[in-house]
Amino acid sequence: MTRSHIPHGFRLVPILKGSPDALVVILPDAGTAAVALYPVATRWAAAVPTTAFIVLEAIDPLQLASLLHRELRARHLDAGRLVLVGFGQSGTLALRRVLRQGRGWAGVLALDAKPVRPLSPAASVTAKVRLIASGGDGPVDHRGLRDFVALLTSAGIDARGVLLAAPSLSDEAIRHAGAYLVELVATAQRGASFSFARAAE
Repeated sequence: MTRSHIPHGFRLVPILKGSPDALVVILPDAGTAAVALYPVATRWAAAVPTTAFIVLEAIDPLQLASLLHRELRARHLDAGRLVLVGFGQSGTLALRRVLRQGRGWAGVLALDAKPVRPLSPAASVTAKVRLIASGGDGPVDHRGLRDFVALLTSAGIDARGVLLAAPSLSDEAIRHAGAYLVELVATAQRGASFSFARAAE
């Protein structure tokens, strides 16, 4: 796995040679350095070897929008090939961007994010939403996660979630998140396949 530094973090090139067919952008929680997520990113990358990964330091939301656009364009990918992963406050930011701005991303995976209400079913959110809530050292809120997933589903959003007693960077949480990530990347790849099929017609 090759790691290279970028101004706000680092990137991992796909394990398999050639152009990536999806892009995963990982946003650490506030106070967590991007490099601390290197083992997590390399573990997930092994499961989706044709996918490029970027792990960012804490970044202003306006900078994030332009950085995502630039990174997708550099790889000749559209927004439907993007999966955004966020931990804690960054998970809340990722949810907000998807649910309030109707981005056409493949999906968002948020770990320990605060619930963000979608504007309305008319927001046409096509991204899949996958949530992981961890108890960590505090109380476990089963009902909160269940109610939030039900709210998203009632708004027509493909949403699922799991609640774990272990912290968000535990082996158990990373394993569950990895399974969700494989699903979201497969969604991005299917979207790419449909695009190529239509272009060939």
